[in-house]
Amino acid sequence: MPMLNLLLAAIALAQEPAAIDFDKEVKPVIRGCWGCHSETMASSGLSLERRASILKGGNRGPHPQLIVDAVKQTGDLKMPPGKKLTPEQIAVIERWVGQGMPMPDTLQQAKRQPSKHWAFQPLRAYEKDASIDGFIRAKLAEKKLDLSPEADRALLMRRVSLDLTGLPPTIAELNAFLKDTKPGAYERVVDRLLASPHYGERWGRHWLDVARFSDTDGYTIDAGRDIWPYRDWVLKAINSDMPFNEFVIEQVAGDLLPNPTNDQLTATGFHRNTPSNQEGGIDVEQYRVEAVADRVATTGAAFLGLTIGCARCHDHKYDPISQREFYQMFAFWNGIDEMDKEADIKKFNKPFLEMGTAEEIQKLDEWQQALNVLEDKVNKYAERLAEKAATDETLKGMRKELSTLRRARPKIVRTMIMKERAEPRPSYIHLGGDFTRKGSSVEPGVLAVLPPMEFKGPRATRLDFARWLVDPKNPLTSRVTVNRMWQEYFGKGIVVTESDFGKMGELPTHPELLDFLADKFIESGWSQKAVHRLIVTSAVYKQASTARPDATAVDPENRLLARQNRLRLDAEIVRDAGLVASGVLSEKVGGPSVYPPIPAGALAVTQVAREWPTAKGEDRYRRGMYTYFRRSAGYPGLITFDAPDGTATCTRRMRSNTPLQALTLLNDEAEVEFAEKLAARVLKEPLPNDAARLRYAFLLTMQREPRPKESARLLQMVAQRGVEAWPNVARVLMNLDGFMTRE
Repeated sequence: MPMLNLLLAAIALAQEPAAIDFDKEVKPVIRGCWGCHSETMASSGLSLERRASILKGGNRGPHPQLIVDAVKQTGDLKMPPGKKLTPEQIAVIERWVGQGMPMPDTLQQAKRQPSKHWAFQPLRAYEKDASIDGFIRAKLAEKKLDLSPEADRALLMRRVSLDLTGLPPTIAELNAFLKDTKPGAYERVVDRLLASPHYGERWGRHWLDVARFSDTDGYTIDAGRDIWPYRDWVLKAINSDMPFNEFVIEQVAGDLLPNPTNDQLTATGFHRNTPSNQEGGIDVEQYRVEAVADRVATTGAAFLGLTIGCARCHDHKYDPISQREFYQMFAFWNGIDEMDKEADIKKFNKPFLEMGTAEEIQKLDEWQQALNVLEDKVNKYAERLAEKAATDETLKGMRKELSTLRRARPKIVRTMIMKERAEPRPSYIHLGGDFTRKGSSVEPGVLAVLPPMEFKGPRATRLDFARWLVDPKNPLTSRVTVNRMWQEYFGKGIVVTESDFGKMGELPTHPELLDFLADKFIESGWSQKAVHRLIVTSAVYKQASTARPDATAVDPENRLLARQNRLRLDAEIVRDAGLVASGVLSEKVGGPSVYPPIPAGALAVTQVAREWPTAKGEDRYRRGMYTYFRRSAGYPGLITFDAPDGTATCTRRMRSNTPLQALTLLNDEAEVEFAEKLAARVLKEPLPNDAARLRYAFLLTMQREPRPKESARLLQMVAQRGVEAWPNVARVLMNLDGFMTRE
């Protein structure tokens, strides 16, 4: 009997697989995996260097069997990429996992090292006597160059006025500056411009680009939305020089501040500017997720200058940003209360901040619902009639009824805001970026490559995240912000790739200057006006923009700034300059968007017909930034001059030069009207002759006197046609390169 027991035991032991030898059997197989799945480079969140890391799992969760499935390549995950292990190697992995993955602890390599990339390093300290001019001159001296002479005073006055307020100076302002010969005359002009309410309009427009501001939802329905109070908040904040750290916190998490004010709630419209799809039959969750992902990508570009959106589907290919970290940031925005039910689509995007009495607000709700019903009727009727709709009396009647209803809108101010849900949604890694394929769960968190985020309690909040963004220990937000300011004054940033400070972005041309400005920004109490004043009072800014052969030979793109750059005016400012020259500009600041004249048929490209109630009176002559802007069909006069479409964050506008721009300035209804009013303004003045009138017209449009050849050519036109020539003269002046260019 004992002999039989020994025999049975021997047979059982023979049937059990032998204990696997990690060093001899497993290590040769998985060594090739460590290039991507190590403690240093944990692709998809998975490290195969430590048993604890393997048990923890990667983005797909803590399932060791996934390793076996991956090497067998039986599912959607196929490892290693582009090839397959041999059957013998697969058997080794299968035995290893089956035996609990025994491995020695000594395999662990060095822990992940902090990135040495320049953008993630702390700000440098600077000498007390450091200056913008000193940093620029030092680089120029290396090429045996120096700064150009200061620009002509009249040209400098036009430049700084356009840069700080987006408006050219009036003749009176120009003359006052030219007559002021006391020391500090230019600095006094700068201070006056910084105190102007138009300063907020100029620099607020730049921020609205970053915020992807638009008056409509986007996608094919592209319905209107109540969001203009957010624009007013931006203007007010910038005009009051709200410290930039507060400016960021209120927009990212104003609703989470203790007892938030209406202004702080309105500020959270920053992340309600996402496009919103309201088509019937859509997957509501899909487009909610798209909006949350947009907020993560926008936050990365706007504040950190990083392409965080690239990590939505996989670990970032170049920068130390993992897919897990993308969804840790995603978790901050995943708790925002938005439309969750399909029924909400038929109403309107909530939550809203409504400023009025539960009765006034109720009337507004009833009005909105009645408007939606009537718009649906009109659109369905128009679709049935197709081409005949334009002449059908019943359409006409319905459209009249629609216009009447629009005018009857209750005077309640409503704006889209953020609001946190009582219970946060659980957040997961989306495998391959697909919201239907949930990987491991994640908690809110930030990028490990940057300083840690401080928070109290069991879970970090969006307010903690907002404060982390503007923590002085975080070197990116201040660098990114001052770089965008510099970009607007010189056409390019110190870092040309203004939204990509990562490894694939360009290196800063003047890294010490960038840190100097960023440090000054924080030191000033995050004052944007202080940085603007520092830049525009520098000799670098005040240089002439005349081309220099000596500098062009060694620096053809003028990256070292041996002269100023000539920049075509932004789209809105092209319009604003015409309003100023013609004498009809409305000085009103803020308020709802307006409807200036628009070319016939400009909105025909949209799926849903919308009215364009062309403004009369003062609203017809508001600044370009107040023009009602539809994502699906932007205002042509702005789109032609490269205004962004509001679909995604825009951190730098392109500047194109196309024939359509010239045709627009010559023939667009609004531009023709400006030219006619300019001509009338010139003829109204009691001037002695046509030469004096031409001089006056040049001062109104380009703040300079005409050159001899210009005078001869235009006076010849006037001599041939007399008074009738002046509208055409005005059209010529408002179509010149000098009119639409900031020298």
